[in-house]
Amino acid sequence: MLLSSRQTAILLDTHESSVKRWCNAGELTCSTTEGGHRRIALSDVVGFAKVQGVGRDLLLVAEEAETVVSGVMALRRGRVLAPIRDQVAQWLLDASSVQVTALFRIARSFEVPLSGLYDRLIGDVLRSVGDSWAQGAFSVGEEHRVSESLLDVLYGIQASLDAQLSPRTPRVILGTMRGEEHVTGAMMIRTLLTEAGQTVCYLGRDVPSEDFLMFQRKHAAPLICLSATLSRSPEDIVEAVNQILERPSTEAPFRVAVGGSGAAAARMLKGRLSHPDRVRFFDSASEFILWGEPFIQPQSLVEHESH
Repeated sequence: MLLSSRQTAILLDTHESSVKRWCNAGELTCSTTEGGHRRIALSDVVGFAKVQGVGRDLLLVAEEAETVVSGVMALRRGRVLAPIRDQVAQWLLDASSVQVTALFRIARSFEVPLSGLYDRLIGDVLRSVGDSWAQGAFSVGEEHRVSESLLDVLYGIQASLDAQLSPRTPRVILGTMRGEEHVTGAMMIRTLLTEAGQTVCYLGRDVPSEDFLMFQRKHAAPLICLSATLSRSPEDIVEAVNQILERPSTEAPFRVAVGGSGAAAARMLKGRLSHPDRVRFFDSASEFILWGEPFIQPQSLVEHESH
């Protein structure tokens, strides 16, 4: 696999001028196109990184460098290659969250949005793992191990983002609905909101509707985000949302965003909501962030149209 000077610089976490200098000095092997552009073999980049001790993330995935880099390039074009999906699943099964985190950092360096990583790559991984479990190829323990390893990755991303964010009053209340134990989707949304500059009051799993309201009242937060998977029935999800909507929005106006694998089925029952104009269902992280971008700034959440 051949790389440009810029791609090589990204992988080595250095400036493109340094790559050109190393090539000119013969320290990094390269070829030249008819147009005069340098091309550097990925294997040579990995070898150089090992000798020089540069490119920390590349070194962490060095044994699977071609799978990672080709997979990241495909993700930039909106595609998920089977080898990178399978490799991430294996890393998670092996509890190798360090490698998955390195992959995420490499992808982000190549301007793959975090929401795209979640929707495309991680979405594919989780579907693949779920299918394997359904077919008897994965045990319950193995499925749980994958989920917990992924949470390790997400907690690490969150900690890194928190370190860059100045403390302030939360404007988003986030958690999973009562009886919902799966928090992976909620954690993904938490990282995306934090990356967008929002301080999130994260309540975690199995949160009663009245507790969402308690924290919404405490912070006068304009948005409550509720995560629910297919483990909850559409009727249960709608009921939980209606319990939240019972509080008059005139006290402290707020909207409710519902995401997770259970959102699509619950949307079909939107007519049963007491205030459907205050609720939005989301099938993907990218859709949620696109909806949220226009009103990231204070005082604008409740003014944003939901259509």
